[in-house]
Amino acid sequence: MVNMGQIAVSKTPGDVLAALGLGSCVAVCAYDPLARTGGMLHVVLPDSSIAKSDDVPGKFADRGVPRLLEELERKGAVKSRLKIAMLGGANVLVSANHRVGLDIGERNIAAVSQVLKEQGFSDVVSDVGGRISRTVRLKVVSGEIVVKTIRGGEILFACLRDSGGH
Repeated sequence: MVNMGQIAVSKTPGDVLAALGLGSCVAVCAYDPLARTGGMLHVVLPDSSIAKSDDVPGKFADRGVPRLLEELERKGAVKSRLKIAMLGGANVLVSANHRVGLDIGERNIAAVSQVLKEQGFSDVVSDVGGRISRTVRLKVVSGEIVVKTIRGGEILFACLRDSGGH
């Protein structure tokens, strides 16, 4: 399980990295098809300017994305081969008082997108926004990402071995 603010990286074929019930949080999945190394980051907030000293590295998009890439490289992945997907960022707490600009999901999506762009990733597969939470699983053996929602059941969203990414 990749809990809020956590980063997990693996090259063990049987491993499945999973973020359960992503609401406004964003999961960033990365996969090197040659090294068969995958990683997942569970972003909670867009910007570390409000960080406390004891916050986990993956809590914020601006710190978490670079850290995920570093961890993947330590496990043998090559940045230029990485395929990237981002999922989540839903607005699950819609109310009559909702004001544009305050949606954490939208802000997380924008922050993750910006950091990925700064890191050189322009071709990112994504399933973001909306109003429904998602559970995301990345299969390390294949680079397959499976997404489950309460409305749509479970689907094979993407295979990072074959498409998307940098």
